[in-house]
Amino acid sequence: MSKISHRRALLLAAVVPTLLVAGCAAGTDSQAMKGEASPASPTGMMSPGETGTGMESGSPMETGSPTGTAGAAQARSVVQGFFDAIKSGNVDKVTSSFSDDAVVALAGKATATGGSAIRSLFQDQLKNKDMSKATHTIEDSRDLGPQYAVVRARSKQGGDAYRELFLLADQSGQWKITDLMTNKAS
Repeated sequence: MSKISHRRALLLAAVVPTLLVAGCAAGTDSQAMKGEASPASPTGMMSPGETGTGMESGSPMETGSPTGTAGAAQARSVVQGFFDAIKSGNVDKVTSSFSDDAVVALAGKATATGGSAIRSLFQDQLKNKDMSKATHTIEDSRDLGPQYAVVRARSKQGGDAYRELFLLADQSGQWKITDLMTNKAS
């Protein structure tokens, strides 16, 4: 397993359960929401100066790192650029938002890995579709250490509503989407 694949696996293992608990049970008072039923995050995944799981009840970080930090803001900007490119139908701008080895799993489509597969996927997605009326709302952006960030969003395209989870990495000073997963909102 390559070093990048290993980092992605650790990142996904740390992020996805937190986001699922926060997104699926928001507003409830369950043990999982307070973090009591969740294992602690791996120490290598915590931000400098962060202690514990970041999920302690009453903590300002109940669902992870706070929004508004430098990496989270840059990641949010990249995702907004991606959404703007989708709305304008610009496949070149869409694909330039991704890292060379990115993985995209859109609801109902085969997973695309790498630049050419992602380009083909979005060419197909944008062909004969007016995406200018689609709406995109970034709900949350968070740092996952100095080099990684996660952005959670919702989109509405025609009569379909989607939830999106973006993982981003700082690659030599430029933030790129490394993973994108969408599913239809229920």
